[in-house]
Amino acid sequence: MPRAGLGHLERLPSGSYRISVYSGIDPLTGRQLRHRRTAKTEEQARIVLGRLLEQASTGQRPGSDVKVAEVLTQYLAVAELEPSTRETYEGYIRRTIMPALGSMELRKVRGPVLDTFYARLRKCGDLTCKGRPFTEHRSFPALVVEPGDPRPGWQQVADTLKDAIGSGQLTPGELLPSVQELAARHAVPAATLRSALDVLAGEGLIIVRQGRRSLVSGEPGRAPSRHVRPGDAGHDCARAGCQQHKCRPMSPTTIRQIHSILSGAFATAVRWEWIERNPASTAKLPKARHRPPTSPTPAVVAAVIAAARDLELELLALYLWLAAVTGARRGELCGLQWADIDLDAGVMHIAYSYLVRAGCKVRKDTKTHQNRHLAIDPVTVAVLAEHRERIQAHLADVGIQLAPTAYIFSSDANGAVPWNPDWVTHKVAEVAKAAGVTINVKALRHYTASQLLAGGIDLRNTAARLGHSDGGATTLRHYADPVSEVDRRAAAYLAQLTAPLEKSRATPT
Repeated sequence: MPRAGLGHLERLPSGSYRISVYSGIDPLTGRQLRHRRTAKTEEQARIVLGRLLEQASTGQRPGSDVKVAEVLTQYLAVAELEPSTRETYEGYIRRTIMPALGSMELRKVRGPVLDTFYARLRKCGDLTCKGRPFTEHRSFPALVVEPGDPRPGWQQVADTLKDAIGSGQLTPGELLPSVQELAARHAVPAATLRSALDVLAGEGLIIVRQGRRSLVSGEPGRAPSRHVRPGDAGHDCARAGCQQHKCRPMSPTTIRQIHSILSGAFATAVRWEWIERNPASTAKLPKARHRPPTSPTPAVVAAVIAAARDLELELLALYLWLAAVTGARRGELCGLQWADIDLDAGVMHIAYSYLVRAGCKVRKDTKTHQNRHLAIDPVTVAVLAEHRERIQAHLADVGIQLAPTAYIFSSDANGAVPWNPDWVTHKVAEVAKAAGVTINVKALRHYTASQLLAGGIDLRNTAARLGHSDGGATTLRHYADPVSEVDRRAAAYLAQLTAPLEKSRATPT
């Protein structure tokens, strides 16, 4: 290994000279750090060599030839991100950023490069799109259940998918079609497909996600091009799900999210002295149109809770009630244990959230890392006390005591495993559909914020109840009703003032 500060000259075929000075090893990438320049004559080269040796001796870093892909990899390794945020970032990086910018040298990224990249995404979020019609070919295998095969149907389907995953036909990170899509395309019963997917999930080959499409396990790589039709002579576009490409412009909000990822990674590169300035600072972002939040009415919330009771989903009805009166996030309620409830004092302690990602189940900090105590009213206290007494009586029949660490919202009698937040979202959607209304768990947070502010509750108290740490800015911008109660009173006041004038005009003289 050469010594730091050691350099040499090299005569090039063109007659010019290349100067190279070794200045150490980059601790993050493991690459050699070298100052490099070129000069036309040997005399000029020796002058440049002396200057570079001086730079190396003072610890000045040379210009880095590190790629954007390396920056993103190192950035994710050190960034402090919530698991759900990390999964979102990894998805954007894998699907969009890496194919477009991953192979580019970091020092060559400039504002115009990012402007062009964002403009392309505004036209179509699919980077394989060139603006001309083409067929999006899929390489999904044909699923056939042979009646004469001694294996059961689910095993035949599972073996076919397993072979496709092993051969690379289905790549890690690739999303699988839904069970309904597969049943329609391949004429295979939905129950057979679900059994096959459950087997593959049990073997760790795929990840089944509640309310979302399953995906192939493993470290995602670069997806194969969809412009070229698979070479298999037996390829069937109908069964594989091939379709004509339709451009789907990426929303300004999504582009701004991608920009945030790049800006964070480039800021880290500046801190590590790989580049001198953040190129994302000069990029022009698309304007994101703010959509006012929609808050359900008390009648809608009551209808959904009543529908849950009518369907004999009493625990889900309690979940919806707590979501409405506390404004807690869905994961915070799923992670709630009996030890977090002080029924005597009427206080709920929210310090954790429950998360399920890629089969990993975690009870973690809340989204904003806040540890907050919420007052609960006597009605809520009575409902929770009744529910706990019912569980304790049921467990006492089999000689078991309810543990303080038992989860309140659990399908287990002893509360050992909490509900999956994704399952809750799916179930609430079903109940809302049965009630004939449109509502989701997050809308209940909007309901809490809007109703508290309309009732004259202080903004800071409302924000604290929802777990917002910015004093109320997020509450007003994203959760409160866009038409406040104060504005409604203003409209009524103006109408009251104007009404006599209108009546006097209408009265004949």
